[in-house]
Parts: sequence; structure tokens; C-alpha cells
Amino acid sequence: MKKTVGLLFLVLLTAGMTCADLLDGMGSIVTWTDYETQSGDMPGYIWGNSDAQRADKIGLRVDFAGGLSGTVVYSGVSALWNTSNFTGLNYDSATGFFTTASGLHFLYNVAKGGTLPMAWSGFSMPFSGNFDLDYSEAYGSNFRASTSGWTSATFTTYSSTAAIPEPATALILGLGGALIALYRRFFGRV
Repeated sequence: MKKTVGLLFLVLLTAGMTCADLLDGMGSIVTWTDYETQSGDMPGYIWGNSDAQRADKIGLRVDFAGGLSGTVVYSGVSALWNTSNFTGLNYDSATGFFTTASGLHFLYNVAKGGTLPMAWSGFSMPFSGNFDLDYSEAYGSNFRASTSGWTSATFTTYSSTAAIPEPATALILGLGGALIALYRRFFGRV
């Protein structure tokens, strides 16, 4: 019984500490799924009001149905909002397929159907020879797919001006306190 409760404690504590609504201290803004078999999936204004608030830090997470994923974070963008062809900005941090991203040079927050929300110079990945967020469709994608078979991809944008979700913080703290009390009851002091 004690081993089971101890294992449950560790699993729940670890699960409670991972929050998909956060990336590098930023709250999430918009999440959408781009499906290969349909069009028009990317919403307008994917950055919320980050451009009006002059957010200086942004991030993007992409998870493909087949398991390919990545995140990317940029700082120093406050003066770059709604501009294009600026000197390529290198990322602060990147994971997965974004580690090959080079030179962010477009950053727009526009209505659906507008210009490119994000564009990189020379960024290729397994499903695209020129990965950019684009309202135009290519192989059903809004990321300029150059091949089929990617099925779907979930995108989430993040910004330094996005609120950190309070319910998630309260839930994590409350769950943590309950688990510590449970652990003390079965195992003694923490």
C-alpha cells in the first residue's frame, strides 16, 4: 500500500507540474489543429493582442499526429510586430524540428486570410521545404507542406503578454498540498 501511494504521489506531482498552457514562462494565446484533409484551419489573429501590447517575447509549439514536434522561442520582437523582411532573428531556444529554423523575418498578427503570420529564411523540415505559417493552402496545410501524409498538426502560440492561467496554478498548488498531506500520512515527514 505504501509503495502504491508513494508511486501515485510522484506520478501526480510530475503530471501536475507540466502545463501545456505554458512555454518558457509565457502563457498560451491560441491553439488550433491544421488538418491535411480540410482547408481554412488557421484562425485569424493567432497572436491575440500581443502586437498592440508590444510583446517582446513569443513562442510556438507544433505537434504532428505522427509524433514529430517542436517548440521555438524568440525575444526582442517588440519593434518587429507587423513587419516583414527584417534581419533574420535567431531563436532563444528551440526543440525538435525547430532546431533547424533559421532567421525569423516575418511577424504579423492579421485577420484570417491576411499575410504570413510567421516566416523564416531557409527553414525546411520533414513535411515542408519552406516552413512558414501561411493562410494559403499547400497539401491542405497552413505551413507550406511540400508532401502529403502529415495527417494533422496542432499549433499553439505563446506570448510574454499572455496571462498565465490562474486555475492551472491553483490546481497545481492545491494538488501539491493534498499530495504532501497524503504522503505525510503514509510515510511520515517530508
